[in-house]
Amino acid sequence: MSSKVSATELALAALRETTETALIGEFVSEAETEKNVIEVRFSCTLNQYQHWHWVVTLTQADKRSPLTVSEINLLASADAQLAPQWVPWAERLAEFRRQLRAEGKANSDAEADALIEGMHSGFTNHEPGEDSKQNSDDGGVKPPVKTRVRQRRVKRQEDNQDQDPDSGSDQDS
Repeated sequence: MSSKVSATELALAALRETTETALIGEFVSEAETEKNVIEVRFSCTLNQYQHWHWVVTLTQADKRSPLTVSEINLLASADAQLAPQWVPWAERLAEFRRQLRAEGKANSDAEADALIEGMHSGFTNHEPGEDSKQNSDDGGVKPPVKTRVRQRRVKRQEDNQDQDPDSGSDQDS
């Protein structure tokens, strides 16, 4: 394989091409993970990504071939803070029911569910309006400009055909 310096320099150059230089921290490590595969790690300087590393994977087909960049990733190290493991809703709900029974607020799951439903209604004091279905369908998203322009042209053509039925449809407004 190539010398340590050339692999590190190539990895750093590739990383600088793909991300802002200010986000690249200190050199962390260089390791040959498999035959002809080197991983070079640099720390990430973003506050939200403390203990995360930029990992540049370099490969070399054979001794005569130059090192090439295979991929660049941002990976969490063993010390990085990660999101907690996801817990299914049914398990979280069952735990909350047990907690309500342990605190003496409910004697059964049915009572706990009624209490939970009461908590929910405390957050919302209104019923959904009649037009909520319509509003949920359109999502407030406008179509792309080209589509709106085309729709206006089609509408104009339809209006022109209504006014002058003898005119051809090849007319462009």
